[in-house]
Amino acid sequence: MHLSWAPDEDQALALAHDQWRTNVHTPPVSWDLDNVELFDIVSEHITPEQVAGTVNVSSDLGRHTAWLQESADLGFDTVMLHHVGREQSLFIDTFGAEVLPRLDVTRPLPATAKEYRCV
Repeated sequence: MHLSWAPDEDQALALAHDQWRTNVHTPPVSWDLDNVELFDIVSEHITPEQVAGTVNVSSDLGRHTAWLQESADLGFDTVMLHHVGREQSLFIDTFGAEVLPRLDVTRPLPATAKEYRCV
């Protein structure tokens, strides 16, 4: 899950735009770019709002918790968090202390077909 968090909403959006605007392109555009300069050219007019369409951007830790909980509720047993910003220490410390402990991921696992096998 791509995300951008900062203590301030404008900062979180600016961070996502700065670091992730070259990654919003879908195929075939993304397949045909073979150097950094081309990524910069095609991303020149990408807006922060367009980036927010592909990255979960918020300064609200509760909102990030809700996004992660939605994935857990869908049944994912693993969700990888990718903070698009360069400053990882504050992100790791904050999410470790404030977001991850709030997730309800202790539900029982669903029954498997093997458990229902008729003998």
